[in-house]
Amino acid sequence: MEGAARVDGRTMDGRSLRRARSQEAVVEAFLDLVLEGHVQPTAQQVSERSGVSMRSIFRLFDDMEALHRIAIARQTERITELLTPLPTDGPLAERIAALVADRAQVFEAISPVRRLAVRLAPGSPAISGELARAAAFFRDQLVAVFGPELGGRRSGPVVEALDLATSWEAWERLRSGQGLSPTAGRHAMARMATALLAAVDHPAEEA
Repeated sequence: MEGAARVDGRTMDGRSLRRARSQEAVVEAFLDLVLEGHVQPTAQQVSERSGVSMRSIFRLFDDMEALHRIAIARQTERITELLTPLPTDGPLAERIAALVADRAQVFEAISPVRRLAVRLAPGSPAISGELARAAAFFRDQLVAVFGPELGGRRSGPVVEALDLATSWEAWERLRSGQGLSPTAGRHAMARMATALLAAVDHPAEEA
């Protein structure tokens, strides 16, 4: 096809390619503004950063909510690059340290966009869904890393407490609410996880 190009495995004509590139520029500009500290960037700010006119932005997206939804989905894709395989056996202290270090890195990276997602989620089923998928991923990871201690269980008092203690919400409280540094936050999260897992002496016998 003359004037066509391949993008993400699709063949696109020139007009579609320009549209895709403009949409990409808008989404990236929006995310960059959020990461720089803009709580909820306006269309004007996004236009100035991306070089895409406001009129074009509202042709590319039905409204700002649509932009928010796509941007948060894109942020999820970005974060997958930070995730690393975690050990599922070996000394417990080493597994705790690995999980906490990994989550600290991820949570530091996602916090600005995550705060926006939490604010928007009540009015957006799509964004609520993204948050639910993230929560399920982190719980699956927890159950895998601490399988020997948890006996493969996905629920129960210890699992629920451990899920909370190693969550983004806990990290946000440690960093923003209590003002801890990333290093101090990691130490606090590791201590919580260690204390909870030490209470599981006989996981197979727990109710």
